[in-house]
Amino acid sequence: MGSLWGFRCDTCRAEFLMKPGPGLLSGRTGWSPPVLCCNQPLRRLELDQVLPSMPIRRRIARCVRCGYEVSLIVHPAGSLVCTVCQTDFLIVGGNPIAVSGGPRHSSDR
Repeated sequence: MGSLWGFRCDTCRAEFLMKPGPGLLSGRTGWSPPVLCCNQPLRRLELDQVLPSMPIRRRIARCVRCGYEVSLIVHPAGSLVCTVCQTDFLIVGGNPIAVSGGPRHSSDR
């Protein structure tokens, strides 16, 4: 499993786990996800700052054009937009990103 990065929307407080993009492999340390929530860029969190969640039944959001996926820890109140494709993410069930965590949080439903 690759590393996961946590991000939060400062507007609606939604939290996400994402795999870093290929830019990180070329030495870029300033990678940010190609996602806008509530029309704002996401703020990076340390993984221990992300609310704990179980990998079972976590919802994901997927860009319908490029297939980029994010794992939802706290469901967003606003829309999620792929900045590469300029397309809304589709929120679906599933668990493509395996993450170990603590007890299930009440907002992870």
